[in-house]
Amino acid sequence: RGLGDKFLRHIERTKILVHLIDMSGFEGRQPLEDYKTINQELKKYSQAVYAKPQILVANKMDLENASRNLEKFKKTIKKKIYPISALKKQGLEELIEAIRKRL
Repeated sequence: RGLGDKFLRHIERTKILVHLIDMSGFEGRQPLEDYKTINQELKKYSQAVYAKPQILVANKMDLENASRNLEKFKKTIKKKIYPISALKKQGLEELIEAIRKRL
């Protein structure tokens, strides 16, 4: 479907992008493909938006396939990734601190 121009115009004002990735693979989704698709849309929309710093967050780490999907993701994407479970409130302090430092 795409992100939508209204949303993309909104993120032009941000300093960083916190990219929340569903690592569970729920409903047959592929976290790596989702990540690539979003970044392609950002790049197509604006090189300036695409170039913004990103903090990568692997969410739903409490679910069954998340750890396996995260390992696959890490083999391709060689960036720092913050694994969290929003539901169980795990990993949030480290993520918040990383965001704070980056800002």
